[in-house]
Amino acid sequence: MTPLLPTSRVSFRAHRSRWAAWTFLLASVFACAPGEPSGDTPEPVVQVEAALPSGGWSVLMANGGAPIRSIARRSDGLLIGGASTGHGITVWASRDNGASWYVHGSVASNPNVEFGDVTMRAIPGTRTLFCAFREYSGGQWRVTVTRSDNDGDGWVYDSTVVGPTTYFVGAPFLFQRANGDLQVYYDSELLAAQRGYPGHQWIAMQGRQGTTGAWTAYGTVAVSWDKRAGALNREGMPTVVQLGGDRLMAVVEGVESFPTGGARANEIHAVQSWDGGKTWDDSLRRTVYQARIDPGSGRRYNAYVPYAIRVGNGPVGVAFCTDEDKAGPPDASNAPVDQRNCHVGYVSTTTNFETWSSASPVWTATSRNYTPGLFERALNDVIVVIDGLGSNRVLRR
Repeated sequence: MTPLLPTSRVSFRAHRSRWAAWTFLLASVFACAPGEPSGDTPEPVVQVEAALPSGGWSVLMANGGAPIRSIARRSDGLLIGGASTGHGITVWASRDNGASWYVHGSVASNPNVEFGDVTMRAIPGTRTLFCAFREYSGGQWRVTVTRSDNDGDGWVYDSTVVGPTTYFVGAPFLFQRANGDLQVYYDSELLAAQRGYPGHQWIAMQGRQGTTGAWTAYGTVAVSWDKRAGALNREGMPTVVQLGGDRLMAVVEGVESFPTGGARANEIHAVQSWDGGKTWDDSLRRTVYQARIDPGSGRRYNAYVPYAIRVGNGPVGVAFCTDEDKAGPPDASNAPVDQRNCHVGYVSTTTNFETWSSASPVWTATSRNYTPGLFERALNDVIVVIDGLGSNRVLRR
């Protein structure tokens, strides 16, 4: 069977363009500040999480431009994020805590490069932000990092984490460990192939000592995968949260290791680390969400493109896309994004970080959606930004 591509990458496989040195544009943004706090003092390990506030999601912004997935807070309190325009990366900012957004410049632009999977991270106590993204050009992929030292008003090239390579690498997520080390987690067909699993895709992690220098402080770490004989691993779209000190959780999109009804559906997995991402505990690998099986086809519906955050220093909440309430059979897990049926759902950890709630709806008004991104504006005040494939919407819980 041909290995399935994680949904977020399918549409980019067809792009074939010639590589050229790309030029960064200066952005005249308003600024950005720390997201999650990440000091040197470890937090106590939380054993029991508080419940989220009751009630559903209300609409803050019905449509318009906004960041895709990733949001950070500048040092002056404004929110900031990025979104790919295909051959460029637009910076979006918000003066009203995410209820509306305006264009605040650009990170990169090059007609010969396809950009995607944009993520930002603010460094607490500074005006420094990092922006990581995937590039595709000339038949090769790479993960690139840019840096702003003026709250996102201007951007410069920082480093290439991995690539160029003909194996897919992409969907980076920036995370700052409790000791201050900057890490990047990303999808990697390259790492799986290098370790004897061609056709598979793993989550790789590389890190720095502090926030500068080479991405070699940890080597290249393979975040946990299903090691059963014959299992297929196609994992991607990682987000990482701190559970307390150096206890971390990575939440990822994947496919069923073994087919249901002759096909492999997308599902959501989580795994934990006790040492700041150096190693990952397979005994704590969990299925965060697995959609129901369609009785007509015998196939499982899909759950994909998750985004995880800690809420109120308590539970881990995950927003994701699913087609499980559509009429008829499930979508193919490698179907183009704009042809898939999708509502947005939400789950959270319950009495501990190893058990998960049932799903509740976030957005069901339309069925063409993608890449929800969560951000906690204040304690227990959570917003979600949903890519409506042409416009965006912002909801608040």
